[in-house]
Amino acid sequence: MQPSDREPGFGEPALAGASGAPPQRGGGGALKGGIGALLLGLLAKGKGLLLLLKGLPFAKLLMTGGTMAASVWVYAVRGGFAFALGLVLMIFVHEMGHGLAMKRAGIAAGWPVFIPFFGAMIAMKGRPNHPRIEADIAYAGPVAGTGIALLCAAIGLLLHSPFFLGLAYIGFFLNLFNLTPIGFLDGGRIARLLSRKASIVGAIVMVLLYLRNPSPMLLVIGAMAVMQSFRRDNSDLELVTADDRRTWALRYFGLCGFLGLALMFTHELTTSHGW
Repeated sequence: MQPSDREPGFGEPALAGASGAPPQRGGGGALKGGIGALLLGLLAKGKGLLLLLKGLPFAKLLMTGGTMAASVWVYAVRGGFAFALGLVLMIFVHEMGHGLAMKRAGIAAGWPVFIPFFGAMIAMKGRPNHPRIEADIAYAGPVAGTGIALLCAAIGLLLHSPFFLGLAYIGFFLNLFNLTPIGFLDGGRIARLLSRKASIVGAIVMVLLYLRNPSPMLLVIGAMAVMQSFRRDNSDLELVTADDRRTWALRYFGLCGFLGLALMFTHELTTSHGW
C-alpha cells in the first residue's frame, strides 16, 4: 500500500494473529487504567523524543532502520529470524516501488516506516494531480513486490528450497491481498479508475477473507479500508478517460491473475512435491 498524506501503507495482514485467549475478569479495570496511564506518559515523552530525532542528520534513516529491526524481531518470535528477515525485505522492496514511482511523478517521498503485523508505509508528501498518476504510484508497489517474490521462487526452484518457495508464496499472497479493490489498499487506488462501485467488491472480498480466517488484524485493516472508501472524494474521476479505464483494467486484472497463478504454482510445489 502507499499512503496519501500519511495514510497507512502496505500492510502484512497477519492472518494468524488471533490469540484465542479468553477475556480477563476481576481486577482488569484497574490494570487497564494503570496501563493506559503508562501509555499516555510514554506518548507524552515520545513527542519530545520524536522532535529530538527530527533534528538528527540521519533521523529518517534511523527511523526506517529501527522500525525494520523491530519488525524483524516481532516476526522472528513467530517464524524464526530467516523468515522474519526475508518477509521484512520483501515489504521493503514493495514500499520502495511506491517511493520510486512517486519520484518519477515529481512527488516527494518519505522513508518507509515499518509497523509490525501491519506491514509498512511510505509518506507521499503531496497529492497527484490525476487519478492515473495515483494509480501508477499504487501499482508500482505490487509490481516491485511481485518481482522480489519471483526472485525468491527462482532461488527456491534452483536450490529445491522449501524456505524460499514459502517466502515466494507469502510474497505473492501479500501483494494479491494488497490489490483488494477497497480503501487505502493499492487495489482501492487503482480499481476506482474502473468503477466507483469497486469498493463494494473489495468489501465482499474482505468479509470472505475474514470468514475464512477471523484475524483481528484483518478486521482492523478491513474496517480502516471501508472507512477510507466512504471518506474518499471521487470528483477527480471526471478526468479519467475510456482509454484510461481499458488500460488499467488490463494492468490490474493481469497482475491479479498472474499472482493468483503464482500462488497456485508455489502451493502445488510445496505440497504435492514435498518441497
